Amino acid sequence: IIVNTIFMKIILLISVFAIFVFFNLFIRIRTLKYYKTLVQKRIQFNFKQMFNKQLWEDEVLRKYPQDQQLLNHFRKHILITGGVFISIIFIVGISLSFILLK
Repeated sequence: IIVNTIFMKIILLISVFAIFVFFNLFIRIRTLKYYKTLVQKRIQFNFKQMFNKQLWEDEVLRKYPQDQQLLNHFRKHILITGGVFISIIFIVGISLSFILLK
């Protein structure tokens, strides 16, 4: 029984590692494509503007009207990525505490 428990803990830790590797690849592949284009076009904004819809529309989209679609796609990916990251941390935390504290 002890060997089985240790084996399950090892499998869990490997699974957690795999989830974080997958998440890292997701960010690099999806979000950084948009970021590269924004940098090439010299589009600048800050996190406060990105997380506040009113500031986003009033300051960023008005400053770069020709790139609204690109900007909105980038913002959407950042917000989704942040939500997924928080969800993964929450699920991993609960899973680890449930299994490792047994």
